[in-house]
Amino acid sequence: MTVEVIAYDTAHPGDVSELARHLERFDPARVRRLALLVKTEGNSDVNDFSREYAMHSASAAIEKRGGQRLIERSTFLFSTGCEGAMTPFGYLFVDFDEPGAKPSRPSALAIGCARSRSLTAEEIGTLAHADLTADTVNKAMADAGVRAADVGLVIVKTPVMSHAGPGKRITSAYSKAVGALGAGVALGEVDRKRIVQEAFDTDHSLHARRAMVFSGSELDCVEIMLLANRPGAPGNLSIQVGYLRDVLDAKGLRDMYSAAGCRIDADGQVADAARVVATMIKAGAAPDGKLRGRRTTMKTSHIDMDKHVRAAMSGIVGSVLGDTRSFISANTVHQAPAGGGLCACIVRN
Repeated sequence: MTVEVIAYDTAHPGDVSELARHLERFDPARVRRLALLVKTEGNSDVNDFSREYAMHSASAAIEKRGGQRLIERSTFLFSTGCEGAMTPFGYLFVDFDEPGAKPSRPSALAIGCARSRSLTAEEIGTLAHADLTADTVNKAMADAGVRAADVGLVIVKTPVMSHAGPGKRITSAYSKAVGALGAGVALGEVDRKRIVQEAFDTDHSLHARRAMVFSGSELDCVEIMLLANRPGAPGNLSIQVGYLRDVLDAKGLRDMYSAAGCRIDADGQVADAARVVATMIKAGAAPDGKLRGRRTTMKTSHIDMDKHVRAAMSGIVGSVLGDTRSFISANTVHQAPAGGGLCACIVRN
């Protein structure tokens, strides 16, 4: 099976015209897995339904192309928030049967997708939620045919509820914390014995290294899309992961692109940016809100911290890549050291 990744722009959350055009390239009968990783504009508040509108429109386009069979093979990972120099857009991932395709490199991009059972309201934000996330990541690895060592990035979508039982409120950050530690267990990066209820969003010495987690109130299960370099896979794409010191770490981005085989010019920009088919970033702020020792208002402003982070990070990555299409998600709780971040790119070789 060969994996192709295509970026497409949207004119508004319900716009699927470019998506529909790209879907025409693939015979639905040959598609093993299809996944959408989408950034849509919206205020990200609890009464913002731009994400649901976008998902409904995309689902309708996929069903029109391939019927219920293709819907059942699809994973929808939609995130709201395109602040700063970020274009609302999506990445279309297609794992398909390409007759005659043979490996041209030692390894190539593979994807694996999995969905957990529904969680009860009482389970969300608990150790059972973390364990279910770990189990679902393991299923995604099996779906991709890879081991933990082959995995470049795990993208986790986890449920969040404003009220999850008497006296219990599960915030977006808390839900991300649970999902991140669960993914870290599956990847062998976090010791399960160290995960206790009190550790979530508190013990920041615990963190995964290859997991990007975001949450949503529109689902009641854990959804996983896993990206790996599978030995012997056909195709000419590969994934590279890097790490960010903070939201100003342009060098961390350049190091990632360089490790992926891209050239960096004298101005610090990616010289062969056409090779980069996807960029995904998880960025955050330090617990005290300081950045390189100086006070910021990211944690004290009336504007949500995530919006500050996405806007700042979009300018940094745009200056390095020379493009406004990057998937940027905020809040790295248990996904990187406090204040740090994670970045990944998919390149064509």
